[in-house]
This record gives sequence, structure tokens and C-alpha cells, in this order.
Amino acid sequence: MRWYKRLFWKIFLSIWSVSFLVLLATICVVGAITEQDRFKEVITAKAEGYAELMIERYERKGFRTLLPIAPRPPKRDYDHDRWHDKDDDRDRKYKDRRHPVWKRSIWLDISERVFISDVELKRKVVAIKTPVVDPEHQYRFTMSSERGRLYQITVDLKWDSSPYAHLMSRILSAQMVLILLVSSLGALLVSAIIVRPLNLLREHTQAIYRGELDARTDDKLKKRGDELGELAREFDRMADYVQQTITSHQRLMQDVSHELRAPLARLQAAAGIAEQRLGEDDKTVARIIRECQRLDQLIGEILSLSRLEQMESGGEKVKLSTLINELVEDARFSHSQRKFNLQIDSDCEVTLNTKLLERALNNVLGNACKHTSADVEIDVSLAKAECCEIKVRDHGSGVTEEQLGQLCNPFFRGDSQSEGYGLGLSIAQRAVQRLGGELSLRNHPEGGLEVKISLSCAD
Repeated sequence: MRWYKRLFWKIFLSIWSVSFLVLLATICVVGAITEQDRFKEVITAKAEGYAELMIERYERKGFRTLLPIAPRPPKRDYDHDRWHDKDDDRDRKYKDRRHPVWKRSIWLDISERVFISDVELKRKVVAIKTPVVDPEHQYRFTMSSERGRLYQITVDLKWDSSPYAHLMSRILSAQMVLILLVSSLGALLVSAIIVRPLNLLREHTQAIYRGELDARTDDKLKKRGDELGELAREFDRMADYVQQTITSHQRLMQDVSHELRAPLARLQAAAGIAEQRLGEDDKTVARIIRECQRLDQLIGEILSLSRLEQMESGGEKVKLSTLINELVEDARFSHSQRKFNLQIDSDCEVTLNTKLLERALNNVLGNACKHTSADVEIDVSLAKAECCEIKVRDHGSGVTEEQLGQLCNPFFRGDSQSEGYGLGLSIAQRAVQRLGGELSLRNHPEGGLEVKISLSCAD
């Protein structure tokens, strides 16, 4: 499963994204309003100081002194100016006074926003530019000088700040980083609280799937008073029902198989007596003996299937290469006309019950031999990737996709006309599951059916 498909990361990213968007919207709306209010307060305070200064200068030195004077230009390089005539020098001085190229001070910036009018003379006395201000962005007040004259001051409060620049300054602020860090920790905590119990339930479900029917949830999880605790309690009730159902089913099969053994033994004895009296050439007696043998074989496989759940999965550490070599040699001896190709690419070791693995491999090999003709080759390979992989492939015609998903069902035979009861692959799958592994089937791209058994490697 890819990381972004996991429930933990879905919950984490959802909570984190919602937190980020809510905080971003709050900062954009509330922060912009707060910033504008602060801007107006600062500009108004500076405008009052600036107006008081300019009015005092106006009354002390006259109207022409009211023109805002920019900061002094940098010191001139007179050695360089010596090469120019006086007229050019005078023009350059005039341009430098009217259009300074250095950075303007804050007072010159305030001067662009403040317009002072003499109420008595009804004329503008201080303004760098003609005041074209939206009434909604104006602040007007009057001020009296020390000489008792009244002046009207108009302040331009239009906020020229870029929304994008304001937004970026807020996002990159330390407060925003701290808030996102806290929201990330909160999202991690909430995700862990929700996902951890679900992972525990998943582990218990896998344990039951492996045949550990007595697996139950933790006591701490069952004692929780929320929905997850209720889910854990319901899971235990379901596990109890599954265990009782499977156990009763196994007991029923064992009891029925044992009860059939006794009449079957008497039937075989009667068939033997009839064979002695009527002779071995009698077709009816031969048919009775053959059917008794098939019935005895079916009972044996049913008992084997029911006893798998009672066998322990643990065992000693073994080398798979040695075990597979022995089983392939046994298959070659039993099917002398069949060709087996063995390929060992790894000498991996596993810790398990060898009886269960032998039962699974013998059934897989027997199934391949039973459902293909004698001239069909069978490949057996052992490799190691993330786990130990045993593959058994025949070079036959394979099966249909519809049958592929049912081959491990008990008593499923498909369209096969060969002898058998459809329990071979079902027993093999149960045995592999008891070992904590996985048995999968597929049609090989080059033809034939391939059975793969995956087992965990030994530590």
C-alpha cells in the first residue's frame, strides 16, 4: 500500500490542511483589518506632528518656505564639475533640488499625504501635489497656531500596500510557523489516536486468518468508552462466533470421518470375502473394492483437512533448499516418466513446522502431476526477495480466470476429468496459512499454472 493511501496520512493531511486554511483566512481578514487600523493611527499621528511643524515654519518665514524641502543631496564632486561650464552646473543644481534621486525620508512621504489650507485666506498653503483623495480615505481636522490662526488639515489615509506582499509577510512570519507546527503536532496526535487501535484490530484479524482462532483484542482497547472500544468488543464477539463455528465444523468432520471408518472397514472385509468366493475376475466385486478404496482416500483427506488447524505452526529452523530437494526427489521417484526442473537461487532458512510445509508442497506437486499429462514438464524454483518464494509451475494449458479464484475452495474440481476430490490445493493453502505464509495462483504468461508459496525468512 502506498503511503498516501494510508488512513493515518489521510487524517493527518486533512486536519493539517483545514488548520492551515482556517489560519490563513483568519490572518488575511483579521490581519488586514488590524494592519489598516494601525496604519491609520500611525499616519494620523505623524500627520499632526508634520502639520504643526509646517504651520510654524509658514508663520515664521512666509509662504515660500512651506514647500517641502527634500533631504540634502550627497556631497558634490567639485573636481568632476570643474570640467563643465557654469550654466550646466546651475541647471544640474536646479534639477537635483526638484527631482532628488536618493531615497526619500519618512517626512517627505508624510508630506505627500498631508494638505494644509489657511481657513482665513481660503487657499492651500502646504501640499506637494493637488489633493485628489477619495472621501472615504480622508481624515480632516483643524489646528490653531500660536498666533491664533485656523488651519484645515486633510490627510490621505489610502492604504497602498500590496495584498500579496501582506499575505506573504504573514505566512512567513514566526507566528505562522509556530501555529502550523502546533497544528501538525495536533494532527499527528489525532491520527495516532484513531489509527493505532485500527492497526491493532488489523493485526488480530490477520492472526485469525492465519488460523489463530483464540486471538482477541487488548484489554485496554476493549475498556475504551468510545466507538473504537465498541468496535473492539464487537470484534471479540465475532471472533468467538467464528471460533465456535470453525471448531464445531472441524469436530463434525472428524466425527463423521471416524464414524465412516468403521462401516467402511466392514464393507472392505465383506468385499474381500466376496472376492475370495467369486474370484478376482468378478467385475462387480472389483468395482466394490475400487469404490471402497476411493471412499477410504476421501475420508483420509477430510481428516487431514480438519487436523491442520490443530497442528502447531512453529518448529525448528530449516533450509528450504534441502527440504525442496528431498520432496522433488520423492516426486521423481513416484512419477518416473515426468520431468522435473529444479532451480535453487537462494539458500534461505525458515522457522516452521516442516510437516505442514511438506504436506503443502506434496499436495501442490501431486496436483500438478494429476491434472497434466505425463509429458508435461514441471518447474520448481526457490528464490529470496522480501521473503522466501517457492514456485511450482507446470507447462500445461492452465485454467480459466473464473476457475483460478476457486481452485483453493474445498471439493472444487472445475472441468478436470482426473481422479481426485478437489481437496489438494485447499489443504495446501490451509497449511501455508497456518505457517503464516501466503499461497497464490496465476496463469503463467508462457502457459501453464503457477503456484507461489511465500514464507517469512528466519531472523
